[in-house]
Amino acid sequence: MSLTRINQNISSINAQRNLDNNSQRIGQSIERLASGLRINRGADDPAGLVISELLRAQVSGLDVAQQNASQGVNLIKTAEGALNEVSGLLRQMRDLAVDAASDSNKNADARAALQSQVQSAMSTIDQIAVNTTYAGRALLDGSAGTAVNVIDRSTVVSHGISSLAGQDEGHVSIEVTTAAEQASSSSDTSGAVVAGNTVDGTGSIDLSGAEDALSMYISGIQVQDGEGALSIDDSTTWQDVVTAINTTSALSGRVTAEITGDELVISTVGYGADEHVSVEYSGTATSVEGLLDSSGEVYFESDTGVDAVANVAFGGNNLGEGHDVAFTAGRGLTIRHADHGSITLTEAAATTEASYNDALYAREGQLSFQTGYGAGETASTSIGSVKSTDLGTTAALSSIDISTVSGAENAIGVIDEAMNQVATLRGDLGAFQVNELEAGARSLAVARENLAASESQIRDTDFGREMAEFTTSQVLVQSATAFLSQANSLPQQVLQLIRA
Repeated sequence: MSLTRINQNISSINAQRNLDNNSQRIGQSIERLASGLRINRGADDPAGLVISELLRAQVSGLDVAQQNASQGVNLIKTAEGALNEVSGLLRQMRDLAVDAASDSNKNADARAALQSQVQSAMSTIDQIAVNTTYAGRALLDGSAGTAVNVIDRSTVVSHGISSLAGQDEGHVSIEVTTAAEQASSSSDTSGAVVAGNTVDGTGSIDLSGAEDALSMYISGIQVQDGEGALSIDDSTTWQDVVTAINTTSALSGRVTAEITGDELVISTVGYGADEHVSVEYSGTATSVEGLLDSSGEVYFESDTGVDAVANVAFGGNNLGEGHDVAFTAGRGLTIRHADHGSITLTEAAATTEASYNDALYAREGQLSFQTGYGAGETASTSIGSVKSTDLGTTAALSSIDISTVSGAENAIGVIDEAMNQVATLRGDLGAFQVNELEAGARSLAVARENLAASESQIRDTDFGREMAEFTTSQVLVQSATAFLSQANSLPQQVLQLIRA
């Protein structure tokens, strides 16, 4: 390189190039030190940027998954707190049933008061089941288990389907194979017992004697008229008897009486094998043949209702094609299956042996929590209904009646079943909380830490290394600047030749 040529100062150009490179290096170091990031744009490290962006998205997703798991724990705790109250109410109901089952100090009025307390407890359980929500979603009414929509309201009143239990999603059809019946007792059909007729004018019943008069007891409760105990004599009409039965306060809501055709019919309000009615006459009469039974002078008669039984076809399958599930464990108008849950039918549907297609639509309705970064990384559980109509196995909790000794004894078994169901549900929720949500959250925390460390190693600034790079670049910039000044002054040496 000649120093006697001045059109091209190659030394200056070289110094300028090095100064520019060093300036870029120090600028890059300043940017990295100021931002804390080694990669600020794709040009800094294209491959590293791609990997770090993927890791950054995964870390962010794991953060949200941890939040989901924590919120899931809170949801389970909400349900658990409500179930704890339900358990307490069931224990109270069981104590009341045990109390009512003893004849030592209980009369009909005392047991009626105990039954009132039981009804109040069941009402509270139903309120808890309906009102327990988390972020607007009901937890204990069955919708957090299998989701079921009632399509035919003329057939189905409500449902407690808690699980499809291997059955397909889709429409649900019902075939009533045994119609529900009330417990009932009636006068003999041979007697003309039309409203307005006197007792002594019906068949062979004769109350014409001077001392003839009958008292009437239904399920052990004496029938009353407006003046006290009803006294049936030869001036009493059957309509008088109907009116007296239907206005006796102790029988209200339990039995009804009506004149149907040529019979006096006394029936329970409810349906099913838990319903009982007895009719008893006491007193004197010339003849009561045909009063309850045409075979002779019968003063007492009792009857028990019949539970509805039905076949149910899930998943849109047609009834009778081998896919039917027999719901045989219900009570009254409610058909029940140990694995699937219950369906309560309308009175018109349950009391007629007939088929009802597409009455419901059932699908899985589990609670699902996204507890991972990728699609499908979820934890799911379901919470069955704890409404009184859906608790109990052999009978619904809502059907118990402790106003009699036998009813109280039956109620103890039903309440025990309900308590076991609630306890099992609480255990399942506890296991889900501990094993899937809380353990999963801890695992997510470890994964998030390691992924964040990997992303940081790729993308973040190593300040020790970068400070060394900055110092080197700073010295080189200063050096390049100094020698650029020297290089720019070199052409001035040619002037010495001109002066010479």
